[in-house]
Amino acid sequence: MWFTEDPWPPMLICGVLALIGVAFWSSSKRVLPLAFAALALVAAGIIYAVEAAIVTPAEQAEALTVQLCREFQRQDKAALEHFSPAAPELRQLCEMAMQSVLVEDDLQLSDFQTRMSNNDSRATVHFRAKGTISAMSYGILKTYQPTRFELTWAKEGADWKIVAITRLNPYKDGEEMEVMAPRGS
Repeated sequence: MWFTEDPWPPMLICGVLALIGVAFWSSSKRVLPLAFAALALVAAGIIYAVEAAIVTPAEQAEALTVQLCREFQRQDKAALEHFSPAAPELRQLCEMAMQSVLVEDDLQLSDFQTRMSNNDSRATVHFRAKGTISAMSYGILKTYQPTRFELTWAKEGADWKIVAITRLNPYKDGEEMEVMAPRGS
């Protein structure tokens, strides 16, 4: 397991060490501090490459969440494959939502927070989504809609599948709402 999900703190440390090496080199003009600075910069590059190559379970769950949202936006039936066979009601809910809601191209996903549990076999991804939607069930109402969701993913064999969906009120912290409710207030 990698020691951080974000490469920037260790890369920043390498950058500071490189600056220290350059500072010592500028006052002494010796090769050793300059070599130390170059080594620190190479280490920063290696850290970045290794972090990009390692995908943690939390990063997998977040990437699948983004993929699901984009498939939903495109009205792609592949979005339905993200749901667990043990939760057919969630698949039906997604299918019903795809038939009644159109998401415009201005969809923005942000504020990802992922909690892992059950020995990294379960991930709860909290995120915000905002964009213009057209809801056919309300007489083709077109509105800019902020939302917050928590998707619970479970590892089923080699795949991650959604086993629970919680919609949170975007204006009131922690308050749950119906998944298909028209709007938070």
